[in-house]
Amino acid sequence: MHAVPIPLAELRRGETAVVSGLDAARMFGDSPAESVALLARLRDLGFVAGTRCQIVARMWLGGDPLVVRIGGSTFALRRAEAAAVHVLRQQARTSPSAVLVAEDASAATA
Repeated sequence: MHAVPIPLAELRRGETAVVSGLDAARMFGDSPAESVALLARLRDLGFVAGTRCQIVARMWLGGDPLVVRIGGSTFALRRAEAAAVHVLRQQARTSPSAVLVAEDASAATA
């Protein structure tokens, strides 16, 4: 089963994803020139296919802006900007040490 790309704006705080592409078609009310400028800005910030990103925080009640970490940098993006970034959610992975701690704790209580 293949994962379906979703807009970066749909991720929750703490979720990580990999950028799959950019698409300014989700920008409502912006002119074509503004859409092209937005895509260029996002690429310049590092939002290119294959790059890992994470939602660090969401501000205010509506979640606008989003604080996003990509590479070694952290940026604030408006939800409309984040909607132009398509990502694939990363599955949470359990570290081997976490599994060992859990197993050790259950053995101690048995």
